[in-house]
Amino acid sequence: MHSALHVLGLLLAASPGTPLEARLDAGLAEHPPGADRASFASALLVGAPYRLSPLGEGSGIDPDPRFRLDAFDCVTFVETAMALGSARTVAEAARLLDDVRYDGPTDYQHRNHYVESQWVPALVRKGWLEPVTRSIGGDGAVRTVKRLDTATWDLARRSGHVVSGLEPGNVPVGEFALDVLPLDRLGAIAPRIPDGTVLLVVREDRASRPSRVTHMGLVVERPDGSRAFRHASDVPGVERVRDEPLEAFARRAARQRWKIVGVSLYRMNERSPLPTNSR
Repeated sequence: MHSALHVLGLLLAASPGTPLEARLDAGLAEHPPGADRASFASALLVGAPYRLSPLGEGSGIDPDPRFRLDAFDCVTFVETAMALGSARTVAEAARLLDDVRYDGPTDYQHRNHYVESQWVPALVRKGWLEPVTRSIGGDGAVRTVKRLDTATWDLARRSGHVVSGLEPGNVPVGEFALDVLPLDRLGAIAPRIPDGTVLLVVREDRASRPSRVTHMGLVVERPDGSRAFRHASDVPGVERVRDEPLEAFARRAARQRWKIVGVSLYRMNERSPLPTNSR
């Protein structure tokens, strides 16, 4: 019964004929695929409520639906925007989202859970994303590395900072690098960040944390030419998808207790044709 209810929720969340779906279907093909289309589509999601981990596999460990347009966290918001950016219809986006979220079969064990070590490498390898921190930030960009080994994972487990339910063979191990633009340089290079660029928030390394990336969103161009950070915000009082002026985001980020050292930037590409192992 529990699984059946979640299947029903999936059908309702992405049911054909909803006003949002109709607006997306009417407008997606009018915009070039990739970042431009994703920027258009994600603007229609502004105001949607924040919900932690709103997507799953529809059954099993995480029975939440595999696609929905009514609630997001920061990762699922970016993933959905990417899928919509390469889709001509919402139905296509639902199929493409599987290719964004999974590196292999659409099951919990093959989901891209950890950003630096799974999500970024898989999406760059598949062609969804392309690193642009250095091309935009120039000499200001610095290379950072997160090392994951047995000792790291043991400490992370003891600290309660791991994704539960992952089999040992599906836990990433190795060194994972990101190019990072220091937070205090973000304002200076903001005008050079193209509309629809994916921005990852990178914090200081902590031994007990298997990921330094704790937030993400899209940089979008506003009508006056300035930039905003479009993201699913979990800030108390503004728990929704919103456009936050990039300079305001940078000021707020600079006050965090777990220091944010900078951001990593990625160009969003079109991903086609549709993957053959889609739903």
